[in-house]
Amino acid sequence: MYQALYRKYRPKSFDDVVGQEVIVKTLKNAIKNDMVSHAYLFSGPRGTGKTSIAKIYAKILNCNNRDGLKACEKCDSCTQINNNQNIDVIEIDAASNNGVDEIREIRNKIGLVPSNSKYKIYIIDEVHMLTNQAFNALLKTLEEPPKHIIFIFATTEPHKIPTTILSRCQRFDFKKIYDNQIVSRLKTIVTNENIKITDDALKEIAFLSDGGLRDSISLLDQAISYSDDTIDVQDIHDINGSITKEEVRTLIDNLCDKNLEECLKQIENYDSTGKSMYKIVRSIIEELKNIILYCNAPNFFKSNEEFYQNVKLKVNNTNLYNYIHSFSNLLNEMKNNNNNKILFEIEIIKILDTKPIVNAQTLPENENKVITESQVSVKEKLLNNLENEELEERKEESIQNLNTENKDKLEKLKKVRINNGLVLVSQKRKNEFKEEMEALKELLMDPTYSRFVSLLFDGELKSISNDNLIVMYKTKLLADAFNLELMHIEEIFEKVFNKKYYPIAVSEEEWNIIKNSYNTNKKNYTYIEEKITPSEIFKKNEQKNIKTEEIQKNEIDELFDTIVEYE
Repeated sequence: MYQALYRKYRPKSFDDVVGQEVIVKTLKNAIKNDMVSHAYLFSGPRGTGKTSIAKIYAKILNCNNRDGLKACEKCDSCTQINNNQNIDVIEIDAASNNGVDEIREIRNKIGLVPSNSKYKIYIIDEVHMLTNQAFNALLKTLEEPPKHIIFIFATTEPHKIPTTILSRCQRFDFKKIYDNQIVSRLKTIVTNENIKITDDALKEIAFLSDGGLRDSISLLDQAISYSDDTIDVQDIHDINGSITKEEVRTLIDNLCDKNLEECLKQIENYDSTGKSMYKIVRSIIEELKNIILYCNAPNFFKSNEEFYQNVKLKVNNTNLYNYIHSFSNLLNEMKNNNNNKILFEIEIIKILDTKPIVNAQTLPENENKVITESQVSVKEKLLNNLENEELEERKEESIQNLNTENKDKLEKLKKVRINNGLVLVSQKRKNEFKEEMEALKELLMDPTYSRFVSLLFDGELKSISNDNLIVMYKTKLLADAFNLELMHIEEIFEKVFNKKYYPIAVSEEEWNIIKNSYNTNKKNYTYIEEKITPSEIFKKNEQKNIKTEEIQKNEIDELFDTIVEYE
């Protein structure tokens, strides 16, 4: 029967282990100095050697004829471990043996001395899958085990393990294996197996395996079955559902050229040929990172490929950062979605946000009017200036026209929101929300929201309690400007986060008073229901003796009609 390559070439000694030098050295010194611990935790990504190193460590510790730090591979203990027959080295899959009964059975048997070895070693894989009751049953045994017992836990999700267990183990964090180390190991395998494969294909396997040596060997095994002759890069992409670097670059070129139609055609083609949208997006992010390196650190990146030179002329750093940010968020969405093609298409449309310069329906028949880009740019600036001026006018009018009753309402709303913003303060939630606010930066390019988002980022988030936010500004003038735009800011929060938030702004001087009061009377802060809304306070003044925005825009349109060029 054919034996899979990842099983055939599984490390049998520390010398065979790839990419975990620090961990290997530490374990060797533990054996050398007779400082073997009773419990170890091996955590890290899949396919990086956790279980393999656990078995090697167990084999060396129990070898009857050990030569320094190497197992003899000939004694009964070594032979039985290599054949998975050693009754003193017990491997347990916690995914299928995760109950309290299984752990109690271990606890009942640990008093038995090893049959023909120095230690009885339990290797528990995917230990995070144990139930809380199972962990509790294990706790006392782990704290005071017999001298002949060693536990080795392996997991890909250490954060799911109780701290009471973690604190009783020596923890080793396995890292992803570098691509060049994976390539070197694969070359050894293909040489031994007499496999024909190109160097580019080996590099592509290493990249696609994302630091997991077992994944890379499995992909190589699959490529051997797929290819009829020499394995090349295209074979690797065919079986993996990814695309070549040239195809990734073509897609990025179309993205930089804002060629939406070509981008969508490519996505449609990849979907029809069974490509993985997730893997395509990951490849795009990797190539965008290379472009950023080329643009900002050419001596470090050391590449003069024509593709990078061309892209550098089309985009700036801000474009590249926005692309990477958008695609990174897209990757997270794709993990929990079963129609990644639609998500990918929508993200491309959002990034390009293509809008026609001229609406064809507004042009007279048989006339080919061409508006130059410079004219459009000037027009947009004029419109934006009008909008900004009007906002400033509205702000001044709001301050002047806010009557005594509404000023009192604003002051009452402010007190309620300050109180509610301090009821259940959480530093962790505050830090999380600061990261979430990064999503608002995308609206800085939108003239409808840019002013309000800029105003928000000018302040400093001081407290968050449930849905109430307190933002501090250096001056009272800026804090008042924020509070006068509460309706707009709440609308932006709801648009981006799909959730209602209740923000309020204070000056630095006000915050110092609030902070001192809170530190003195924390227990007196309880939630107060809001009975006043911003919409009750700020009402639009319908009777204005100024031109409406629509009239002003029409006048600009008329102005630009006079400078339309004809072909």
